[in-house]
Amino acid sequence: MNLFSACITPRHTVQINDYILLPNGKEILGKEKGLTAFVFENNPRKIPFHQFVGDKYNLPNYTDIEYWVTLDNMRFKVFVYENAEINKYFNTSEFMISNIEPDMNIIGSKAPFIALSVINTYNEDCLDEKSLFRNITLKYLKQLKDEYIN
Repeated sequence: MNLFSACITPRHTVQINDYILLPNGKEILGKEKGLTAFVFENNPRKIPFHQFVGDKYNLPNYTDIEYWVTLDNMRFKVFVYENAEINKYFNTSEFMISNIEPDMNIIGSKAPFIALSVINTYNEDCLDEKSLFRNITLKYLKQLKDEYIN
């Protein structure tokens, strides 16, 4: 009798219920480490997030999106990651996708996740845990995400 057994360790994945902050995203001039990214799960039943942001802020196109926004009388630059950039900077295989839709239901992008980073006029990472602007920035990004999702 020949017995063969294999031991496979299940890979642990994390579900993003609201959003998650991930370090070492987009790099900006004059900084050693990449920006912190605000990442949330895409809803493929909605228009692409790039189009949503482009329309909301009257941007000239839906690619390479970055725009300025004023929050509490301060200026912030928001960077929206392209799907290829998300995959370049982050290991998204660690995250579970809960919004799986059949192709016939997909209106927008098939990208599983959306990521954004924010700097101020001094090129400071506003999502860094030490940033004085973190709460202002998170409040804005949560509202933007909720407006898009709902």
